[in-house]
Amino acid sequence: MEAIQPPGELFSRAYVRFYHSLKKRYSLGIERAKDKTYAETYYRQSLFNENPLIPRYSVLYHSLVSTYLHFQKLGDSDPLKQTFGHLSEIRSLASEVVERTFLLHTQKYESPDPLHWLYIQGIEDAGKSVLELIDQEQRLVKCKEQKIVLLLALTQAIQNLLEEFTVKEGESEELVDLILPASTNRLTRSQQVLIFYYVSQLLGIKHKKNVSKSAHALHTFLGIPYTQITHSELYKKLLNPLTFSSEKATIQNLKIARSFFEDWGLASAISLIDSDIEKVKKTLE
Repeated sequence: MEAIQPPGELFSRAYVRFYHSLKKRYSLGIERAKDKTYAETYYRQSLFNENPLIPRYSVLYHSLVSTYLHFQKLGDSDPLKQTFGHLSEIRSLASEVVERTFLLHTQKYESPDPLHWLYIQGIEDAGKSVLELIDQEQRLVKCKEQKIVLLLALTQAIQNLLEEFTVKEGESEELVDLILPASTNRLTRSQQVLIFYYVSQLLGIKHKKNVSKSAHALHTFLGIPYTQITHSELYKKLLNPLTFSSEKATIQNLKIARSFFEDWGLASAISLIDSDIEKVKKTLE
C-alpha cells in the first residue's frame, strides 16, 4: 500500500502536475486553432475560469481558498498548514449554511435572510438547483484532507496560469487611470462598483435580475482576471451596493461616486446618489 504523502509534499507535486497539464492543453489548443484570439478566450474560460473540477459555488471551498490566500499574502512560510489549522471551523461554517439552506428550501421556518450569496450565484450563473448545491457542499464537508490539498493545488495552478496569460493587474489599473477623470482615478473596488451600479441605473437595467451579468461586465471593463475569488468580491458588492460597507464608508464612497458624475455633468445620476446618501444617513440617526 502506498504511503500517504505529507500535505506539503502532496501539494507541491500536485501543483506541478496541474500547472503543466493545463498549460499544455491551453497552448496546444491555441496552436491548432484557426482563430487564435477566439481560442485564447475559449480555453482560458473552459480550463481556468470555469474549470469543472473547481466547486466554485461551495461555501467550504470559497472559505478554504480565502483562508489559504490570506496566509499566503501575509508571507506565511506554510500557508497550507495555517489553512488546515482552520479546517474544523470552516467545515462547521459550511455545515451551518447547508442546514440553513435546507430549512429555507423546505420552508420550515420564515427568515428575512436570502440564500447564501454563493448559492444565489450558482443558481443564476450555472443553473444549479438548491438541492444540487446542498449535495455538493455536504460531500465537500466530508471529504478527506488529501482531496482538500488537491483542490488548493489546482486552484493555485489556475491562479498562476491566469496571471500568466491574462492582462496583469498593474496594466489594468493603468487602463482605469486612462479612462476615468483625473479627480477619481484612484478608486477603490467599492467606489468602482457604485459608479458601475449608477451607470446601469441610468441605462434602465433591472439591477437585481442582472447582478451576475453585471459582475461579468465589470470584470471585463476593469480588466480583472475572472477567478472565483475576484468575481465573488465584485458580485457581493454589486448584490447590495449600498449596504456592503459600513454606513459611514458607504456615504464617503457615494460622495466620491457623485464627484465622478459631477465631472460629466450627469444631473440624473447626481439626483439618484443624493437620494441614496440621505437614505443611508437616516440609518445612522
